[in-house]
Amino acid sequence: MMRKRLVLYLLVPVLLLCTAPAHAQELGGAHSWNGNPAMDRVEPFAYAVVIKESNYNRPNWKAVADALVAKYSAQLFIWSVALDEVLADVAAYQPTHIAFVCKIFVASPSFVSNSIWPFTRALDDDPYCDAIWGIVTGYDADDAMGLFSDPAGVEIKTVLGGTASCDLAYYTQGIGTSEGTHGLYYVKSPESLTTTTHTDGPTDRTEWLVTMINEGIDIFNYDPVDIFYTSGHGGHDVWQLHYPTTDLEGYFRSSDVQVYGDPHGGLPNININSSNPKIYFGLGNCNIGQILSSSSMPPSWIRTGAARQYTGYVIPEGSTSCQHGATKAYFYRVARGYTWAEAFFLGNQALQFDIINGTPGTNPPDLNGSALYGDPAMQMTMSNDGVFQQPLFESELTIVSGRAERDTVTFRITMNREGNPGFTSKWGERHPATILPFRAEEVEIIYTDAMTTVVEDDFALMYVWHQGQPSLAEGETREVVFTCKFATTGVEEETAPRPSTADVVLHQNHPNPFNPVTSISYSLAQAGRVSLQIYNLRGQLVETLVDEDERAGSHSVAWDAGAASSGLYFYRVTVNGSSVTRKCLLLK
Repeated sequence: MMRKRLVLYLLVPVLLLCTAPAHAQELGGAHSWNGNPAMDRVEPFAYAVVIKESNYNRPNWKAVADALVAKYSAQLFIWSVALDEVLADVAAYQPTHIAFVCKIFVASPSFVSNSIWPFTRALDDDPYCDAIWGIVTGYDADDAMGLFSDPAGVEIKTVLGGTASCDLAYYTQGIGTSEGTHGLYYVKSPESLTTTTHTDGPTDRTEWLVTMINEGIDIFNYDPVDIFYTSGHGGHDVWQLHYPTTDLEGYFRSSDVQVYGDPHGGLPNININSSNPKIYFGLGNCNIGQILSSSSMPPSWIRTGAARQYTGYVIPEGSTSCQHGATKAYFYRVARGYTWAEAFFLGNQALQFDIINGTPGTNPPDLNGSALYGDPAMQMTMSNDGVFQQPLFESELTIVSGRAERDTVTFRITMNREGNPGFTSKWGERHPATILPFRAEEVEIIYTDAMTTVVEDDFALMYVWHQGQPSLAEGETREVVFTCKFATTGVEEETAPRPSTADVVLHQNHPNPFNPVTSISYSLAQAGRVSLQIYNLRGQLVETLVDEDERAGSHSVAWDAGAASSGLYFYRVTVNGSSVTRKCLLLK
């Protein structure tokens, strides 16, 4: 396993900034990932499925693990007594995503804090998490299977807040309700950035919230709720609606794998039964991510609330907690386009950075305190419908192909408005960070105007502001430029032999980069059986374009990559025992 590097650079003169090399155009030029980092991830993912042996021996749970393996061409890892038994093997695989498949009694708070978090940071020798992870669980195997059975991802368009701290302006539409003032709520419509304030809500929100979760929101033509926030007092099986006292409001409770509203005054309970896939986000609740029994919130929300991703603390939440604020920051406040699981991942990287560097204002106790239940590769991203608040800054990742297998990468931000791109509060802004769409090796920083920069094999983070410093102005930029090697892949690019002696000459595809169709041309010295195949970075076969006898001479075939995701791919042609491989770049 390669060594990652924590690189600390002070501000250096602008004259050190390297420009694109003169041969960049010859090699394909500079390739940029702008505005939607999640959609530009290299796929298929290097996905690991980790399961306890006693669970895998149960046919229904074996089916869950095997279905994930089939869906993502994943690698299966089985442990018996302790998770660390498979640490070396998982580390050697270098996964981008890890699904911990387990029954609810394995997915205990201790398992989250003392096993999963340390495990995901121990895959190499740096202190940061090394894979995007999630716990695939449920009351039974059918519930767990439902977490990743939806045919496509979910666009998060409509927010419902059991708290006013749900950042309505960043969403297409939604309602945020006050947990401290009866009748107070806020509405964000798709046509405006402005939220409107209303005071005619019910004194007890219990039935109102349950109805919107079950039936959709009437003022938005009954559009279903895509993400539901809660905050205030909570536990593994309860959320108290009013804060800080119960006052005249009720509770959400879970029992026997059923979530329900328990109204104030002894009125009948109201079951939550929703079929719309959603995120449940226990933003500011103590212990609401704990699984202690089948009556705990996570398995109940998975079963009856259609929570495809459930995020909650397995420890007490407090005034200095940071993980959940960081998750929503990377979901929409300082970036937009990351999946929920990717935002959760980046949030923890920033939290670890703040601990290591003593970032002013931070004192986080929750490094290992939150859990994400769900498929870590599920594409749950913010919708771009309607009018919404843009993130604090735009991020751009540019890659210039270089000789000697080293590439030059620039991660740059441009401020969309005046603001503070760093830790501002527990639920506020965070540092500029990006998930790299490849695995970088032998990183060398060329230039940065950040105070400190961390570049690992899977992410980069810039420390450009902290409390006590002036705000950055609209249009102001910060960047880091570094060189690296792409990690060794399952397919190596080969130099095409000369036409005079080769059985096959393979030309560079055109156009390159491309979206989504490119032409691949090759020449055969003699007739023969020809195979032309596409591989991803892990060496997994993506598609076979040609598998037939062909005449001597020139040939061309189109690859329509409409079903593939952005990233680096290899195409290999084989004839009469000779093979040639080249790489191409799909940018959507």
